[in-house]
Amino acid sequence: MIRLISAELFKLRKRSMTRVLLFVLIGIMVVLYLVLLAVSEVAIPAHDPQEIGGIQNLLGLPVALPFALSILSSFGSVLAVILIASSIGNEYSWRTIRTILICSESRLRLLGAKLISAGILILIGMVVGLAIGFIMSLITTAIGGYAFDFSFITGGYLLDQFLQFWRTFYVLIPYVLLGFLFAVVGRSAMPGIALGIGVFFLESIVTMFMSLAGGWIAEVPKYLLTANVRVITSLAGLPEGVNVGMGASNTSSQMPGVLHASITLAIYSLLFIALAFYLFRKRDVTV
Repeated sequence: MIRLISAELFKLRKRSMTRVLLFVLIGIMVVLYLVLLAVSEVAIPAHDPQEIGGIQNLLGLPVALPFALSILSSFGSVLAVILIASSIGNEYSWRTIRTILICSESRLRLLGAKLISAGILILIGMVVGLAIGFIMSLITTAIGGYAFDFSFITGGYLLDQFLQFWRTFYVLIPYVLLGFLFAVVGRSAMPGIALGIGVFFLESIVTMFMSLAGGWIAEVPKYLLTANVRVITSLAGLPEGVNVGMGASNTSSQMPGVLHASITLAIYSLLFIALAFYLFRKRDVTV
């Protein structure tokens, strides 16, 4: 198994798409911070002075890590789906799936190695994203003339961010596994990318209309992905009234609890991975 994981990590590291996705993530982090800085200094003072505090708080050092994690929970999900769907789907497109199966101990171990290697790279990408977010916060703090105050870095703060880091990774998993599943079903990266990203964006719209419908239909979103992801990402500790990433929602009293959200996401994740493993094991490999 370790041999397979090492081989998959080697392949992912050498593929240009992996580097492109990392550069895209870095670019998103940099652009968002610069845009927020520009908005905080130009547009808001002439419109509503009360709102400038919220934007400047996002640029400040105490909120640097929570803000970066919120960005990772949204844009990071899209990039992670592309990475995981490509890792298995491209094997079909490149007609290498039979070759790697011959060199593998079993189909299940091959899929497991692909998931583990992609998970490792996703975690590395999250660490890079956090580092870029903190560096950009330092830059925007200097450019904006805000105070450099590191008194917020306490044991409790670091523990909260450590837990939120793994919460963010946890909410990525269902979308990643959904993309992985449909890459296996469609024998191509495109179905996995399309379904993974499509569900990520479209479900928010669908659940909004369901909530407005009332009755039992309004209860359905509690058992879908988006509402439960929002519950967990809302624990990031962003300033009140600031909506970012998957935590940007109409949080109401009807939202599910944290335990409910955690269990629901776990069920979806187990379902997606079980289906992917079952189909890959039972189905003939054709290219």
